[in-house]
Amino acid sequence: MDETARDDRATIGATGETFCYGHPKTPTKLRCTRCDRPICGRCAIPASVGQHCPECVAEARRSAPKVRTVMAKTAPVAMTLLAINGIVFAGQMLVPGLTNALVMDPVQIAGQGEWWRLLTSIVLHSPTQFFHILFNSLVLWIYGPQLEGALGHVRFGIVYLVAGFAANAASYAFGNCASSLGASGAIFGIVGALLVFLYRRRSSQAAAQILSGMLVFVGFNLLLGFAVRGIDNFAHLGGLVSGAALGLGLDTGSSRTPPLAAQLLTAIIVGGAAMALILWRTANFSCGGATFF
Repeated sequence: MDETARDDRATIGATGETFCYGHPKTPTKLRCTRCDRPICGRCAIPASVGQHCPECVAEARRSAPKVRTVMAKTAPVAMTLLAINGIVFAGQMLVPGLTNALVMDPVQIAGQGEWWRLLTSIVLHSPTQFFHILFNSLVLWIYGPQLEGALGHVRFGIVYLVAGFAANAASYAFGNCASSLGASGAIFGIVGALLVFLYRRRSSQAAAQILSGMLVFVGFNLLLGFAVRGIDNFAHLGGLVSGAALGLGLDTGSSRTPPLAAQLLTAIIVGGAAMALILWRTANFSCGGATFF
């Protein structure tokens, strides 16, 4: 005898009246449309068809697949970067001294050898200007998944980190002694790589349209950078150029993936050029001061 039949036998009284399996003293004419158990109004859970018992609902929840958003599924690296930036931004507002400890400070880099600031400043944003992280997050949200879908998760991560490092290297090498922070250099790297990817596919109408829109975006931001004080144009230009260089090496312009050695060589060359700028600036360091973002 199956489980449902046993439940029926246990809930049928001497007069043949059916009782709820969960409340044996409560008569009912309802049944679970999934397992056919007798259930009362207190146990019945409305379903798209009929009603279900609590056990069937619990089982359905346990067996239901975990659904992720499309963005989290197709662009996990971009979504992770957005989350990291948000968490660090909250930490900057809650932990005194965190910004100063991680910011790209040329004096500390040249004088104390704290070169790691060239990377940690990528996850920082101005804690007093909310539009800073808001704008960077919006651009990363728009263009990040596009490049990650085009190059893949690993190569996208390489572009972001190496271009961000190169952007800060350019700021350190050609700027004054102003401290700098923000993900915009790394984001410009994404834009540069995506421009190369789209340019190689400009015969496609869709790619050509996106490319023209991105060129307008880049032109506007570069003009804005030179018109407004406090924007680190060297970081933006460094990120854009290094991102384009990485795009050239990580995408062949065809369906064929570049050999792993060629991809690694590209990242090494761009990273090596950034290190050369850092060494040159350190050897010829002199100072002045402001804060860029």
